[in-house]
Amino acid sequence: MKKTLLLAGVLTAGALVFAEEKKAPVTSGFNISLNGVFSGGYAGTTNPDNDSFILTNLLLGVSGSQKGMFEVGFDVAVGGLAMPTVWNGALSVPQSFNFNTYAVDNSAFGIVWGYLSLKPSQMISLDVGLLPTNVGYEVANTYSNPNITLGTTWFAQPVIYPAVRATLEAGPFSLYAEYNQEFGGDNFAVGSLGEIAGISYAVSYYDYKDNKNLVDIVGSMSLGIIDLGINFDYQWLDTAPSGADTSAYGVALYAIPNFGNISLPVRVEYFSEGTTGIYTGASSPAKSGYSFTITPTLKPTSNSFIRAEAAYLGTQEKVLNGKNSKTTLAVEAGITF
Repeated sequence: MKKTLLLAGVLTAGALVFAEEKKAPVTSGFNISLNGVFSGGYAGTTNPDNDSFILTNLLLGVSGSQKGMFEVGFDVAVGGLAMPTVWNGALSVPQSFNFNTYAVDNSAFGIVWGYLSLKPSQMISLDVGLLPTNVGYEVANTYSNPNITLGTTWFAQPVIYPAVRATLEAGPFSLYAEYNQEFGGDNFAVGSLGEIAGISYAVSYYDYKDNKNLVDIVGSMSLGIIDLGINFDYQWLDTAPSGADTSAYGVALYAIPNFGNISLPVRVEYFSEGTTGIYTGASSPAKSGYSFTITPTLKPTSNSFIRAEAAYLGTQEKVLNGKNSKTTLAVEAGITF
């Protein structure tokens, strides 16, 4: 699977489909594609000091489509995703969708996403089911990201949820609107995805009912052998205690030099959350923080990879096991089919 700047991971749910699909027509008239991924590795972390082997991605997917009066399709993936972050030092257990919490959490192996697509015309499509979000640069199936760990900006964003999403294709860009129930809430989102003057973009507004709101902007482009990306995220709470902060922001910058089958992805992040805890995800906020991640990557074949990573996280407050910094060292290998 050729990855430009991985913006495909946020532009459509189809970016979560695996690399080399195996197609087999069946008697129902559906063209079926089978696909999968397996990746794992080893990670060591400080604060707290720990290390372990980790299964990062184990997915088996099936998708299909059929044309009649209008096009009907589906996409389902089962398995588990560890979704390691710079916060937990890559020490995660496989996760899948939990139908009790209406979110992806520590449910080990199960359904990760699955939805039905209806396309009555070339301009209009409707997706219903467990949908990957359109928000953000990074995606939960981390083999599609430039880095092993997920960043602080991703940590504060939606992931996969029960939803219905309508999309209107309008030339080089598309508009979407959705209603979803992530964490059991009545949430909605609207946005636009597309490309202008060689720059791919995704702009979204997401409203968690009675909780918080966010505006997310993603941009990416290629400059010679270097892929560049940015993810800016502004969030605010619906309510907060008197005198407390109500808003936060985060920004992640990506630079990926490519040298044939070798690349050197770099991610730099900064977030400011005050007392909101939006980017920390805890009752004891970090107030502000930054991260730096570098991930030398080798692709021995078109559908395999080996990568190492060093990630550093620093915070204003001592929220990392009583300290204000954390380092993660990890290695990972994977194959898609």
